Amino acid sequence: MHRTSLSNILILFILILGSVIAGPEDWRIALCISEDPQHQMNVSWRTQRQIDTPLVQVTPNLPQVNFDKQAVDITAQTEVVVRSDGSLVYAYSAKMNGLNPSTAYAYRVGSKDEWSEWFVFETANNTETSFRFLYLGDPQNGLLTHVPRAIRAGYKEAPDAAFLTMAGDLVSVPGIDKQWEDLFHAGSWIFGTIPLVPVMGNHAYFIDGKWLDEHSTYWQPHFTLPKNGLATLPETNYYFQYQGMLFVVLNGNEQLDEQAIWLDEVLSQSEAGWFIVSMHQPLYSTAKGREGTKRRDAFLSVFDNHEVDLILQGHDHSFGRTYPLRNGKQVKGRQKGTVYINSVSGSKQYLLEPAIDGVFEVTGSEQQFYHVIDVQPSKLKLSSFTVDGELKDQIIIKPSRNR
Repeated sequence: MHRTSLSNILILFILILGSVIAGPEDWRIALCISEDPQHQMNVSWRTQRQIDTPLVQVTPNLPQVNFDKQAVDITAQTEVVVRSDGSLVYAYSAKMNGLNPSTAYAYRVGSKDEWSEWFVFETANNTETSFRFLYLGDPQNGLLTHVPRAIRAGYKEAPDAAFLTMAGDLVSVPGIDKQWEDLFHAGSWIFGTIPLVPVMGNHAYFIDGKWLDEHSTYWQPHFTLPKNGLATLPETNYYFQYQGMLFVVLNGNEQLDEQAIWLDEVLSQSEAGWFIVSMHQPLYSTAKGREGTKRRDAFLSVFDNHEVDLILQGHDHSFGRTYPLRNGKQVKGRQKGTVYINSVSGSKQYLLEPAIDGVFEVTGSEQQFYHVIDVQPSKLKLSSFTVDGELKDQIIIKPSRNR
């Protein structure tokens, strides 16, 4: 009986210790895009017990088994995060700088005492070479049940994706830490392999059952993103260039007019062949009562003036892809128009009731979607799939004659 008691105590101690330490499988590792993806990638992770000297190791992804002998140590920054229950966790972030273009690298995070597995990514090319990326609408709901199949189906379709963008409302209630845990479970090792380009949605402002003016403090500890947007919207408004494409992320929740001025300047200064923008709330809604008047007033003239090619959105929990539009109307002949798309990857679905007639060429509801965007110097191809791999829609976009 005495031995049994000791065994039970030992097992209990191990279980308690394990729940406090939490191994790499619960570290929420997120590889994130940088403002210079040719030479830099960012990474974030977190632990329940503070690491004394958090490190990232990075090295060229060589075939030899001793590839890690060339690994370079990068010291990570630490941020203490207070969860809603008052407990503390520790978030880490680092920037892997000085990388070579179009090169595969292996990296891992941790410390001298405990490491994650090695992840592999590839930097951007320094020429306008063709590439593809993945786009998902809102995950938000069904994070453990439905969202994993959308992420995995997208990865299966495009395992060579340069990055993965999610158009807002990554979780439903950001103050509930378990929802973030579920999101990272859904993304698993894919989030550590394909650079993330997250977009902030309105639910980031849903705190303690109230809609607030400031977003959740859980956002930045989970992601390390470019800080080249408005200083008042750090890491929720940013841009990067990737092999001839300019990709801009807007925060559709606040400071719309200020962002419109900023966006006009960014697009005016860019010589990229393609302009793609992502924002959570759509300019043209697939659901009545959710019309995007404020966003149209702020951004439509900027999109039209600079002939933005594609706008990636979420929010409406259904699928809709517009005709090429200019000033809200279908373009005629060879006139250049902007294509807008709304999508959803989670289980929460809304009825299709387009707020404005004549703008959507194809729609869908009660289904989960993922999208592959192929970017080439001569054309852009947007392919929309349901999670069973069926091609729902495809459109070819030609570049603007003015660029």
